[in-house]
Amino acid sequence: MTARHRLAAALTALAALPALCGCSISATGPVKSGRPATGIQPGTRLYFLGQHGIQLAIRPDAQREDLQQTLDTLLAGPAPAETRVGLYSDLPAYGRVQVTTTPGVVTLRLNWSTALLSAPAIQQLACTAEDAPAESGSVPKVAIVSSDAPSAIHQQCDLHRTG
Repeated sequence: MTARHRLAAALTALAALPALCGCSISATGPVKSGRPATGIQPGTRLYFLGQHGIQLAIRPDAQREDLQQTLDTLLAGPAPAETRVGLYSDLPAYGRVQVTTTPGVVTLRLNWSTALLSAPAIQQLACTAEDAPAESGSVPKVAIVSSDAPSAIHQQCDLHRTG
């Protein structure tokens, strides 16, 4: 076989290559598969405890509550449907939290002793506070204080930790 024949054979094979390497996507047109992704799901985002640790529960409201409303809702405990799937709270039912915010910091002032807080309860507060709507758009630092504590407990949600 001459060089000319080899070149012709190579060019013929190269020309046939696109036909042999079809992408195998059928021409079915659009297929309905549900609503498009919209980013953060609307509603109040609360963190309760479950069999596998801290878990997000979304209460599908028309809009997300502000931080004070969100924490009041958290302290009210899980809804019956959330309880049926095994979610519970380690926060005191009688508890109240007063929220104050400064740029980049959310301070939660408790009306009970921080000594009563378990590590999971601290995570419930921190995760819920970090996930609530923030005016700055960034994740705030969370400081938890009570009248009996000499200093604030600074906490970050384990689920949101980046490093």
